[in-house]
Amino acid sequence: MIFSCNQKEELSDSLFKPLSTSHTSISFNNKITETDTLNYFNYPYLYMGGGAAIGDFDNDGLQDLFFTGNMVESKLYKNEGNLKFKDVTKPSGIKNNDQWFTGASLVDINQDGFLDIYVSVSGKQNKANKLYINNQDLTFTESASQYGLDNEGSTTQVAFFDYDNDNDLDLYIANYPPANFGSSNAFYKSKMDNLTEIDSDKLFRNEGNGTFKDVSIESGIANYGLSLGLSVADYNNDGLLDVYVSNDFSTPDYLWVNNGDGTFTNQLEDAFGHTSFYAMGCDAADFNNDGWIDFVQVDMTPNDNRRAKSNMASMNRGLFWDTVDYGFHYQYMQNSLQLNRGNKKQGVPYFSDISRISGLATTDWSWGPLLADFDNDGWKDLFITNGTKRDVNNKDYFQNLKLKINLTRQGPPINSLDIPSEPVENCAYKNNGDGTFSNIGLEWGINYKGFSNGATYGDLDNDGDLDLVVNNMDSEASIYENTTNDLNSNYVRFKLNGPEANHFGIGTRIKIYQQKNFQEVQVTLTRGFQSSVEPIAHFGLPKNQKIDSVKIYWTDFKTQTLKNLTPNQTISVNYSEANLKNSPIDNKEYTYNFINISDHVNIDYNHEENNYNDFFQEPLLPHQYSKMGPGLAVSDVNNDGLSDIFIGNATAASAKLFIQNTKGEFIEVIGPWQEQIIFEDMAATFFDADNDGDPDLYVGSGSNEFAQNSKNYRDRLYMNDGQGNYTENIKALPNLFISTGTISEADYDGDGDIDLFIGGRIMPAAYPLAASSYLLKNELIETGHLSFKDITNTYFPSLNNIGLVTDALWTDFDNDKDLDVVISKEWGPIGIYENENGKFIERTSDFELDEHLGWWYSLAQGDFDNDGDIDFIAGNLGNNYKYQASKEAPFEVYSGDYDNNRKRDIVLGYHQKGTLYPLRGRECSSEQIPAIKYKFKNYESFANASLVDVYGEDNLKSGIHYKANTFSTVLIENKGNDEWAIRDLPIETQLSSVNKILVNDYNKDGNLDIIIGGNLYASEVETTRNDASIGLYLEGKGNGAFNAIPSQKSGLYLDGDVKDMEFMQIGSDLVLVVARNNDTLKFIKVYE
Repeated sequence: MIFSCNQKEELSDSLFKPLSTSHTSISFNNKITETDTLNYFNYPYLYMGGGAAIGDFDNDGLQDLFFTGNMVESKLYKNEGNLKFKDVTKPSGIKNNDQWFTGASLVDINQDGFLDIYVSVSGKQNKANKLYINNQDLTFTESASQYGLDNEGSTTQVAFFDYDNDNDLDLYIANYPPANFGSSNAFYKSKMDNLTEIDSDKLFRNEGNGTFKDVSIESGIANYGLSLGLSVADYNNDGLLDVYVSNDFSTPDYLWVNNGDGTFTNQLEDAFGHTSFYAMGCDAADFNNDGWIDFVQVDMTPNDNRRAKSNMASMNRGLFWDTVDYGFHYQYMQNSLQLNRGNKKQGVPYFSDISRISGLATTDWSWGPLLADFDNDGWKDLFITNGTKRDVNNKDYFQNLKLKINLTRQGPPINSLDIPSEPVENCAYKNNGDGTFSNIGLEWGINYKGFSNGATYGDLDNDGDLDLVVNNMDSEASIYENTTNDLNSNYVRFKLNGPEANHFGIGTRIKIYQQKNFQEVQVTLTRGFQSSVEPIAHFGLPKNQKIDSVKIYWTDFKTQTLKNLTPNQTISVNYSEANLKNSPIDNKEYTYNFINISDHVNIDYNHEENNYNDFFQEPLLPHQYSKMGPGLAVSDVNNDGLSDIFIGNATAASAKLFIQNTKGEFIEVIGPWQEQIIFEDMAATFFDADNDGDPDLYVGSGSNEFAQNSKNYRDRLYMNDGQGNYTENIKALPNLFISTGTISEADYDGDGDIDLFIGGRIMPAAYPLAASSYLLKNELIETGHLSFKDITNTYFPSLNNIGLVTDALWTDFDNDKDLDVVISKEWGPIGIYENENGKFIERTSDFELDEHLGWWYSLAQGDFDNDGDIDFIAGNLGNNYKYQASKEAPFEVYSGDYDNNRKRDIVLGYHQKGTLYPLRGRECSSEQIPAIKYKFKNYESFANASLVDVYGEDNLKSGIHYKANTFSTVLIENKGNDEWAIRDLPIETQLSSVNKILVNDYNKDGNLDIIIGGNLYASEVETTRNDASIGLYLEGKGNGAFNAIPSQKSGLYLDGDVKDMEFMQIGSDLVLVVARNNDTLKFIKVYE
């Protein structure tokens, strides 16, 4: 059986033409021979494969090819034109000599203008890397020891680059030291703490005299990791080359940021919310054309339901949190497409993984990603090699093997041929230019089925498009002719003539401007997996028009500008013509709208989330509900004209009230909440409950960790004495022991006092059942005593079963001078409730909003189209999450007691190719219902089972069933005359959960703008947490449309698990205060 890369079935004219061996004369086959002495059980690195390199070794203007072999001889092929090649390996002097060759890297190391070949070596023995010096006649002399580069560290790949900006090329060596697959985190930590020279990655400095010096320790890069990928780029736009190392298993990746003084600092945790777990090959390029270099790395999770469940690598909660606790960062089993959001702080870039919304998260057992413009449309596409010769994660095979070993008390068999083998397609994705990609491997004709490892690209026939070369295991190499040029596409290519010791200009950054179009390429050769690309910068052009200008930035900060260039040519650029420039990179200067001033605000507060585990009682919860706080409220509590702030906390930690003085300093005030740390402060609001002219405080108690109807869910009302001193008024509130999700206050009945809407969220330990919500009438005016009366059953009865409420707004959407209610919830529509003489009538379906079912988290209102009525913004889960939803393929939940154990079970389901499947695999599903592992005795049978097959149609019908068909954050536009329209906000808004929305005219242009904050860190461990949001500033156009302003331009960085935001004045400044779960407060100054 062959697994498809989840793409369309229809064929069209292919962009790429596969070339036969008879045409190319390329017969290289990286054949692996498994024997009694060499097999997966005694050498688990057997299936990692070889690399490929493209370069013009004889300087005849045609790109030649080199392939590394593991158990076969590596091959060198001379390009003879017309895509015909000649095997020149034998006379070249390149021989494996029984060494296990892995990565191929090209460099002109001896400064003679000819490309040399550096080969990485691994294997069981004789692991010294090789350096083949080009003798300028297609013969090579092995000289690694003469240069001091015969490293024996089990190398995967290396990169030559100029890290110290002295115009010669230094060397980073990424090693994969031998270790048992699946070793414990304690083992890895011990290796890191007791690092040996042989296990460490290496940095060699070019001394400029034909020798290299090992500076691994003094540079700071000495580290232990199971390295499979290596990418060099200027990630922070400071003109210095940084290094990303992609590491296998739970050994953490490294982002080595170049300090400019010969040292590097690992900034991985500050720069990335998470990385891939089984991190393999990687690449770096500016795929969204914004002037910041992005990053991709691949993992090994299949997209196909059957393969995913039959080959699912184990990621239990214990292993996941053990990995985090050891300091190895958050790692998930999926590809990562990391969008560079600019520098969050000085010199440290921040990346958001957008692999889900881009459609690239799961591509099976992937090795080599390559970002390049394959169709010459001006956007970099993505090619990924796939496949492992044996499905070494096949759950059934290894479960049966374990059983056999236990029964026979013998070791594992030496024959690995019994491990299942399933060819997998390579994948190609066309860049749509909007942050998304389309799977197009079939249409482009490069969806080879087999086991592919290294791959490279270059223009083999000099026709102006990029051809592809793939090193396959147990099959001949794939050579693909790109026929883009036949479609009248356009291009421009730059061949660099660099300084003497960097002849090919490695590290040079080239930016081109063509009308409103911008692109850039940084010339680095090490890309993908164990491979090296041609040393030429290639640009596809969307139009056959002159290129306005080209800016070239050499690694020593010299620059030059070319103007009015004609497309469809290869241009030679000479370093000798460059000029010295002071600033390293020509970035635009922006007047930021927002500046982080957190370090200058003297508030000592940290939200301290307790370690309650929701999954203990409900193992199949989609995420934890005990980690949704804290609530935040701002007001002038002591009537001195200054903003003060209350911030809640989690169970076992105290909430805090800070009062501001005239110096802009904050002083903590003692309050009753300090003795009430049992409560989880989920929501908070200031309002004048007793009409005495000062703000009282209402705090909603939420979470999921206490029993239903526990008194620990009691909300609290604190009365202000006018000086900012608070005492609790227990008698004023009815006994409502619910898990509160939101609070909204207003004088809805117009009697002169403030009433309350209390939104109930989760029914504890009974997901997806919801707590009741309530309408509380303030009877102060009527009775003369402060008392809130529950009038829900009389005036708002639908609140009793409204669902998992997350937010609510009092609003007059129909302009009839009374207050209506808009309510957001999970597993349902945005609810519209009209106030008719004090009673609330649902109008959701009347306005045709009932079909938009989401996980709605937040609401905001304003006249965004300037037509005189109220519109709404509704924040949703986002489209960058593992869970995806559409009307054709909704995300679903069923709940009931399906195994008659008097406990409610949770069943999440998703659609693939028309069938509804259980979201979770056999192992997790049987944790909730043990009978499943007896009904489905192996993983393969469960993997082929639909949700109905697993749970039974009658069983499912007997319980609760909800759907979500959209996870997009939207504008709900009031068109008037009871007509409403819903449209998605810009794609930048969809990168994560939107938990809070603030509306104002920030740029004073007369149109309402939006600030959003969000994320969802409480996901179960097989689901990548929602951490791609860093906040977003959306400038309103006044017609219901918005411009998303990138953080690089706005200065807004709201990282973390943002749960609440409010504006306040600190001194004379307008400041955005941001509450984050399990984190500090963040303060952002707003420039109006």
